[in-house]
Amino acid sequence: MSFHLLHFTKNLNGYVDVNLYLPVGTEYEDMVEPGEKFQTLWILHGGAGNFMEWPQYSAIEKLAMLNKFAVVSVDGDNSMYNDMPNGDNYYTYILEELPAFLRKHFPLSDKREDNFIAGLSMGGFGAAKFGFANPDKFSAIGIFSCGPADLLHDESVYMPSWKYVFKEGDLEPGTPNDMWGNFLKLKDSGYPMPIIYDACGKQDFTHAWFENFKAFAEENGMSEYVKFEDWDGVHNWIFWDEAIHKFVDMLPLKDRGIWRKWYNERHPEAR
Repeated sequence: MSFHLLHFTKNLNGYVDVNLYLPVGTEYEDMVEPGEKFQTLWILHGGAGNFMEWPQYSAIEKLAMLNKFAVVSVDGDNSMYNDMPNGDNYYTYILEELPAFLRKHFPLSDKREDNFIAGLSMGGFGAAKFGFANPDKFSAIGIFSCGPADLLHDESVYMPSWKYVFKEGDLEPGTPNDMWGNFLKLKDSGYPMPIIYDACGKQDFTHAWFENFKAFAEENGMSEYVKFEDWDGVHNWIFWDEAIHKFVDMLPLKDRGIWRKWYNERHPEAR
């Protein structure tokens, strides 16, 4: 069951759209326990995208139905998921305000092991940014078509529009945007290493960033903690839909394949 929500947020100084999918109202409704809290995938769009792209152009809601988890598709504008100079605090909104709001009104688990984050392009930056800087909140991170690039040191990544996105001090070591530095700290965070999946098309314009991050992980003895995959593909939904299937296959889902189990119980002849 999908919900299109329009709610007020203090961090964005107005109303914002969210799409929420809950695995209820399905054929296996009788297998949903009263008061059950669902595992949740927080999913982020790319630059110039919006909150409805993942539900419209990928099979994410079908995957969520088949495996009984919730999906929150947020709207991050072109913010790089940052707290911006104009006061639109997308990072704080998505990390703190939105989860608190949704968990107050919907059955979403707040446990680390039940929360995952993923995104494409700018959303891949966002997934790495949120995931690496907050090891207490996410147990799996999916990074598609973005690297992630080293925002602090790689000048080739810079875009003129970023002057509207980042404030003085935002691109410094120890900040959430220091994704490579925060990645190295994961091993000593006191939390289990999250599942990290980094995928990029071989013909994608971001493939060099993917290779650079892979080399960085190898040089620092961290490559064993990331599953790197690249295959023929470009910066489009054909690639991203395949990537999200692969990422969901890696998630520690409690009810993986629940729809198939329900179906087999009622249709043994189809096994």
